[in-house]
This record gives sequence, C-alpha cells and structure tokens, in this order.
Amino acid sequence: MSLFGRRTAVAAAAIALLSAMLGFSLSPPFSPTARAQGPTVSLDPSPANVDIDDTVDVAIVLSNVTGLFSASVHLTFDPSRVQVVDGDLDHPGVQIIPGTFPGPWQDPGAVTANVVDNEQGTISYDFTLVDPASAVDGSGTLAYIRFEGIAVGESTVAFDTANLWGPTPDQPISCTSSAGSVVVEEAPTSTPQPTPTRTATSTRTPTATSDGTDTPEPTNTPKPTKTPKPTNTPKSTATPKPPAANPQATRSGGAVAASGAQPTASGALPSAGTGGMPAQMWRWFFLSGAVVMGLATWAFTFRFYARQKEDERFWHR
Repeated sequence: MSLFGRRTAVAAAAIALLSAMLGFSLSPPFSPTARAQGPTVSLDPSPANVDIDDTVDVAIVLSNVTGLFSASVHLTFDPSRVQVVDGDLDHPGVQIIPGTFPGPWQDPGAVTANVVDNEQGTISYDFTLVDPASAVDGSGTLAYIRFEGIAVGESTVAFDTANLWGPTPDQPISCTSSAGSVVVEEAPTSTPQPTPTRTATSTRTPTATSDGTDTPEPTNTPKPTKTPKPTNTPKSTATPKPPAANPQATRSGGAVAASGAQPTASGALPSAGTGGMPAQMWRWFFLSGAVVMGLATWAFTFRFYARQKEDERFWHR
C-alpha cells in the first residue's frame, strides 16, 4: 500500500474512533431505574435497622402505577427475629397500618383483608377503591408495617405475591416486586461519662444570727394572800368580887341572922341600878302595837273593798 493509502486509512480509523467516543459521551448513562419504568412494589427503607425491644416502620410503596383501583400483597418475615406490632387495637388480632394510596382506607376506599400471623411470619393485606371513586395514577404508600426487634440478626421481608388491578378484576396491572429486610441490632450501651471532679466549694459566709427573741417579761407572781390574823380570844370576864362587907350590916346582920329574918338585897328591886323598863310597861307597849296593826289592817281592807265596789259600779254603768 502506498503512503497515501496508509494515511487515508489511518485518518478514517481516527475519525471512526472519535465518532464512537462522541456518541458514547452523548448517550444517557445506564441505570436500572431508567430501564425499569413499569409499576413496582417495594419496601422502604430497606434494609431497616432496629434495636432489640425497639420498633421501626417499613412502608409498602407502589410506584409508577397507571389506572390503579385495587391492590393485594402477601409477605413473609422471620418471626424469630422480628414481630409485627398491632396497628389497630380496636379490632381483635394483629393488623398492619393502612396507607393513603390508592386512597384513604375509610373513604373512598376499603380494607378487605388485614391479617398478621406472628407465629408463622405472614402478612396479608388487600385494598380497593369503592365506586364512584376513579382509578388513580402515580406513586404512594399502600400500608405500613411496624416491626419490633426481638433477637439479633437479619429478617428478610419478601413478597409471596403482589397484584394490582384496574377498575375491574379482568384488568390486571403488570408489576414487579422487590424484597427488603430488617436488621436487628443490640441496643448500644451508653458509656458512662466520667464524673467531673468537683471544685472546692467556696466557704459559705456565716448567716447572720437572728436577733434573739425578746425574753418575755416574767409575769407578776401573785402576792400571797395574807393569813388572817387569829381572832382575839375573848378575855375571861373577871369574876366580880363580892361586895365588901359593911361593918354595920355585919353587925346588924348578926342580929338579923340571929332573929331568923333574911335581909332584903338592894339589887333585887325592879329599878335598882338596871336602868331598864319595867315588865309591866313592856306588856302595855306590845298590846298597843297589836291594836294599831289591827286597825290599820281593817282600814286597808275596807278601803280596798270600797274601791272594788266603785270599779264594779263604773263598769256596770
């Protein structure tokens, strides 16, 4: 080959290589998501991490759906690693929590199946819109599963079935599903923080001593009552001395005694040395008082009787 031919071939090869490189750089990058544009059923988050005796919510997500009217999913999990926490305490059994896509579960939609078996590790959930609701397009959360970690390890959460339909059962919507997992971990033990060294506390200033309470003045001690003086014992009356003997009387007395006659003592007379009223006068005094009292009583009775008669005459007029 001539030199010109070799140069022409090299140039053509360079141009072809440059075109290939330019075409590759202008083409969109490869992506599994870009390639899978159809409806999908998945779990979010995946994997979900949870501590023992703690809970985590995992959403069942429907994506890129057109004309969706009802959905039905059946899942399995490892009951030795995780358990499903009841999402509806008002109904018996264990249920998961309804979502909002393709519609609210009260209106315009209805949950036709919601059963969890924590012994077998199965979940069944069916939802459908109710006429006159229309089919919906888009993405959203079909339901939430609340898992509780009971043992360290990983539990796969897989879809046994995942079915979507349009307004009628004869309008199935083709979709793909992807499994998820829940990883149960030991609860982290909190590292005890070192106890901070206490700084020397400042010496407290002595609190001001409160003034002493006033000492109550002593109450006046009542003076002792005076002991009554003993009453003076009446002095014994002096025994009157016998009158001195009159010599004359003695002399005459001898004569009287001799004759047998008793001499009359001067103190025996009624008015001798007593100064009192004679007994006759007392009798006249009491008699006169009785007469006066009788006259006064008669006058008062007569006056009272006369006044009563006057009153009777007055009232009988």
